[in-house]
Amino acid sequence: MFASRARNAIAPTCRISHGRVRVPYSAAVRWGLRAVGAVMYRAIEVVVSRSALRRRSAAFVSGLAALLAVLAIPAGSARATPAPTPVPYMGWNTYYGVGGTFNEATIKSAASSLISSGLAQAGYKIVWLDFGWATGARDSNGNLLVDSTQWPDGMSGLTSWLHAQGLFAGIYTDAGTSGCSGQGVGSYGHYQQDVNQFANWGFDAVKVDFCGAGQEWLDQPPNDPRTLYAQFSQAVAAAPRAMILNVCNFWTPGQINGTAPSYADSSWDTFSWAPAVAQSWRTDTDIGYKGNIQFQWVLRNLDQDSTPYPNIQNAAGPPGSSGIGWGHWNDPDYLGPGLGMTSTQAQSQLSMWAMVAAPLILGSDPRSLSSTSISMLENSRVIAIDQDSLGAQGWPISQASTGHQVWVKPLAGGARAVALFNRGAGPQQITTSASAVGLPTASRYTLLNVWTNQTSTSRGKISAYVQPDAVVLYRVTADPGCTVPRLLGKTLQAARASLKTAKCSLGRIARRRIKHARRGRVVVQSPPAGSHRPRGAKVKVVLAS
Repeated sequence: MFASRARNAIAPTCRISHGRVRVPYSAAVRWGLRAVGAVMYRAIEVVVSRSALRRRSAAFVSGLAALLAVLAIPAGSARATPAPTPVPYMGWNTYYGVGGTFNEATIKSAASSLISSGLAQAGYKIVWLDFGWATGARDSNGNLLVDSTQWPDGMSGLTSWLHAQGLFAGIYTDAGTSGCSGQGVGSYGHYQQDVNQFANWGFDAVKVDFCGAGQEWLDQPPNDPRTLYAQFSQAVAAAPRAMILNVCNFWTPGQINGTAPSYADSSWDTFSWAPAVAQSWRTDTDIGYKGNIQFQWVLRNLDQDSTPYPNIQNAAGPPGSSGIGWGHWNDPDYLGPGLGMTSTQAQSQLSMWAMVAAPLILGSDPRSLSSTSISMLENSRVIAIDQDSLGAQGWPISQASTGHQVWVKPLAGGARAVALFNRGAGPQQITTSASAVGLPTASRYTLLNVWTNQTSTSRGKISAYVQPDAVVLYRVTADPGCTVPRLLGKTLQAARASLKTAKCSLGRIARRRIKHARRGRVVVQSPPAGSHRPRGAKVKVVLAS
């Protein structure tokens, strides 16, 4: 964002061998107790919130606070309800498109563009201030100072205006004493104070960087990412307003000074611990620079966001999954149409971000987007795959030496999102099957191309001719059809009922004299029991006469 920021100065070109990542049993228990304890505290606090009960229950609540301390839950933290983020959140961030110099007029102008273009209505509703909103200076009481020239209406005035437009507000800080290279806002030593200030200003989300912290302490305990983000998470949980917490520990192994951070303290392993403290966490380094996001960096971050399989996929999910009370999502960084990629590449980024259930945060300046980019970003069928309520993160199931991949993402209701991704140099026919993507056996399948909105049917083959850098993205559903029930020995009335239940229908009825057969009972059926046929398929029967 500014000259001294060197996150991506050397783009990593190799990966270390990943072992199987396991969450320590003690940590798992502690996280589980934290979630249960928070729910218990909140429920009881609601009960005792009436004034009469509150007076009689003070001793009880004090005792409960002691219990929660044993469970490693700061008593204050249970009083706030974490932002649930039932699906990956969506919005816009200043970092890549605007940079580190902006003011109230800039933000209101960009927000107005989100609204007028239809992007806000499509779901991009968080307006997120990144580095540059303040210098990090504080008053004598330790409160962050805001430049009245930069923000004439103050931060509360800004959030009130955003909320009045139906938008949400996000803000930025660093886990260290300052941001990158000693510049900008850092909250170390003021976590609770700053979080409370953000909440009282009306912010709905906070991004916590580790640029300054990493440079300052080289991730050495007790100033390592796990420790500091756990402390910041406790501050957010104790704030008077529910807020999303985004862990932006972007450092890759050795990126700070050649040796720090270690793999365990890097963005590559953040998924192993961050779900218990935040709604999202970065999985790789920055995807670009101000005004510059290249497709090769998109591919790099996509690959890291899917490695190691299946551990990183299992780290993500909706509220309740893994015993965590809020939605928790891997974050491969921001969307960047118009910042260096072709329109095909930008569309592929959105397709694959939807496949991996990533937060959809637009990095481009919405005021500068082409109508083509806006239309692409607003595709409701693609967004629906990202926002699917099942909350599953997709993964690659095959990859050819020619560079093409097949990805699958389970969807609520049993459908599958299937991405046929051509990462090669020339057009390719990419093919998979319904069984390979985990769909049940069916007589036919419906394939909706979510970009063209064209529907086709198949007996199981999923295929497309895909151009270089492009993704053909299907929503595939199995036609439940009918599985022909066993009718032999049944009366005609019973056979009709069985066929109706199975979504089949009764076809031609013949009668035949069969020695020793019970009159009026089915003695022959066609097709045979267990056959899969389209819904409403007719089944012929022969009755004994």
